[in-house]
Amino acid sequence: MTEPPSAAESAVTPALGPWREVRSGVFVAVAEPESVNLGLIVGSRRSLLVDTGSSPAQGRTLRASVGAVTDRPLTAVVITHWHFDHAFGLAAFAELSRIAHESVRSRLLSAEAAAEAQRLGVNPHELGQPNVELAVATALDLGDRRVEIAHLGRGHSDGDLVVVVPDADMLFAGDLLESAGPPSFGSDSVPDEWPATLDAVIGLMTAATLAVPGHGEPVGREFVFEQRGWIAAHAAEERTPPGPTLPLV
Repeated sequence: MTEPPSAAESAVTPALGPWREVRSGVFVAVAEPESVNLGLIVGSRRSLLVDTGSSPAQGRTLRASVGAVTDRPLTAVVITHWHFDHAFGLAAFAELSRIAHESVRSRLLSAEAAAEAQRLGVNPHELGQPNVELAVATALDLGDRRVEIAHLGRGHSDGDLVVVVPDADMLFAGDLLESAGPPSFGSDSVPDEWPATLDAVIGLMTAATLAVPGHGEPVGREFVFEQRGWIAAHAAEERTPPGPTLPLV
């Protein structure tokens, strides 16, 4: 999880960068202050958002921005995991389908989420909740475009979702992947299982697939292989007890 901002940092006004088209009908915008990638997937009849930003206010800005990109009605949002920079804008989408892993509701109602909201200057009671919860997978028809949403396993959190756009040969991985820096390990991360979850992500990719990480530029399959190895090495280090020390002679 991205570290919550300090009191001084929380005074920074959140901002939303412009939408840019990375594949046909699939757009990415960067939300500050956490530089988180948000997605917009447009079909012939409907559109779908991936993640919602760091606050209800940023969620409202995000929602308003969709009209500048497409006239297809926004019908659903997907939360890739519960962390504040991805999920705290959820309240701005109250009447839409709000899709998340089944663990997300309790996480957003936790004392940890309330503390993060307070650090951000957000009323914890204003945080939205998902209304469509999944354990494994579901799919949405946007009109001539099918979007698949799956929980491939635990890793960065216990409720990571991957959003796949097969006809565009791309996917959104949330913070299972990060190209802006090393992957972030929090108290809810599962390092021992994370590599296997990335193996499942790699299994969805071809040499041409584009993966949008939670933070940083989109990446290809080779990058995912490398980051999977780095995470596996980190998990092995965490499991290895310190060895005996030899006395100096």
